[in-house]
Order: sequence, then C-alpha cells, then structure tokens
Amino acid sequence: MAKFSLEIVTPDRKFFKGEVESLTVTSLVGKMQFLANHTPYVAALLPDVIKIKQDGFNKYAVIAGGFIEFIDNKAIIMADAAEWPEEIDRERAEEELDRAKKRLEAKGENIDYIKAKLKLMKATARLKASEIVNKK
Repeated sequence: MAKFSLEIVTPDRKFFKGEVESLTVTSLVGKMQFLANHTPYVAALLPDVIKIKQDGFNKYAVIAGGFIEFIDNKAIIMADAAEWPEEIDRERAEEELDRAKKRLEAKGENIDYIKAKLKLMKATARLKASEIVNKK
C-alpha cells in the first residue's frame, strides 16, 4: 500500500513523525480518512481518537483539537495536545469527564458552552483511547 508522510506537532513536542498508509481523524464535517495522494486539504479537527495505520498495524492517539493540512503527500496535524493511550491517566480522565458534564448541566449565564463541550469531547476521547490499551 502506498504511503505518505505524517507529522503531528503540539505546542509541547513533536508527537509523531513517520511514513503511514492511512490516517483517520474527526473534522468539523465528520470522520475523514486520508490515504496516499489525497487531494490537498485543510480542516479544523475536533478532540477525538485518531487512527494511524503504519506498516500494516493500527496505532491510536488522542488529539485535543487542532488543524490538519494535507498537501504534496504530506499530512501535518497541529494539535492543541496529543497523547498515546498508554500515557492517559484513566482516573484523571474520568474526573475531567465528570467536571465537563456538570459544567454543561449547570447551564448558567457564565458558561462558555463551546469550551465546555470541547472539554467534554476531549475527556470522552481520552477514556475511549484508554480502553484501547486495556483491551490488549
């Protein structure tokens, strides 16, 4: 299967760099899969688990939103944060999910709904990714 270059960077680190067969992410319009020779594309990404197929094996990671650019057979993800499932503290992720749910349920005037919803999405993605590690 043809490959393309993938680089994932965050403000803290260069998270991933390598040749991959496919990449699946969640953009504002839904799930998207990129393969080699994809047309040029730029999109905002939502917090979610991403799937990277490399050397025939699937790798999963969580990104906390960001942007993707695919051009000239190279994908670059600029993420707010990224982590591998084994880096996730499940207890902390569960606490973050509870806080995000409570904030959304409060529905007070001082709530930033979009920010609260994104935190909920990130916490949910972190828990989903940690389950991947526990299944192995």
